[in-house]
Amino acid sequence: MSASTFLTVVPPVRRLLLLSLLAGLSFTCVAVGPAATDAAREAAPSGGSLAAPFDLADPARIEVGRKRFNKTCAGYCHGFEGVGGRAPDFKGRKDLPVQVMFETITQGRVGADVMPPWGTAFSAEQIWELVAYLQYLGTQ
Repeated sequence: MSASTFLTVVPPVRRLLLLSLLAGLSFTCVAVGPAATDAAREAAPSGGSLAAPFDLADPARIEVGRKRFNKTCAGYCHGFEGVGGRAPDFKGRKDLPVQVMFETITQGRVGADVMPPWGTAFSAEQIWELVAYLQYLGTQ
């Protein structure tokens, strides 16, 4: 059955719902795909080196990062205070360079350790606040 034949057989209300669903799915795929990589490119300064726009040891920035982490990262993946989730723990870890943390949060990760990209959900400054909190957890 061709697509045009299918659409004439489907009642008008269901046809409208089906077309709306398909349009929504294709919009979602476009928004998640290229936008994530574009945001990651925009967040990284030219020249390839990343630098935080503020002191990563600033207690106010760490606190903001803690709140964002507990709201978006802790529940299922990394656990409360960075321990006990399904993904790697952060408490006591000193082996993660800040640039790697920033890039991983921004771009996400695929493979065995899947992580969604947050570069379209958070600004570069908000991601650096998460990095500040993760660095703090590394000292705990």
